[in-house]
Amino acid sequence: MHHSFEQIYQQQRHKIYRLCRIMIYDTSQVDDLFQEVLINIWKSLPQFKGNSKVETYIYRIIVNTSITFNNRQKRLVKQQQHLQKDYQQYKHADSTNQSTELDQLMQAIPKLEPNEKAIIGCYLEGFSYKEIGAILELTTNHVGVKISRIKTKLAKLIKKQRP
Repeated sequence: MHHSFEQIYQQQRHKIYRLCRIMIYDTSQVDDLFQEVLINIWKSLPQFKGNSKVETYIYRIIVNTSITFNNRQKRLVKQQQHLQKDYQQYKHADSTNQSTELDQLMQAIPKLEPNEKAIIGCYLEGFSYKEIGAILELTTNHVGVKISRIKTKLAKLIKKQRP
């Protein structure tokens, strides 16, 4: 039996939205999850073989997308917390202007070597050490060492920029 995305959307959108609401950790992000689920349904619909009910197929997509979405959100929050903690370590005691400090960081990053920029860029985007390692073909441990060294280097570069 052939199912069009439009048909599924019209018949199932309210149920899909309710399931997204149940599956999401941060309910303020339910619309983002809903949109991602719809995209995944649309992308995967051509692979639907009809071995199960379309509702079962859609439910699997909702569950898998929700798990991935929630894990990504948790990882982003964790990375932001680490970044804030790291930022506080390098924060100048007399400085109260955070935008100036961010500007200093953004001015220091281009002074890094290309491979260091790639690593810190991935780190700032919330990638895990394992993901950075896979992207740049490094071991997870080596990524951790490199990030630690890059942070130290950035702190020195920022300190040189200050009057």
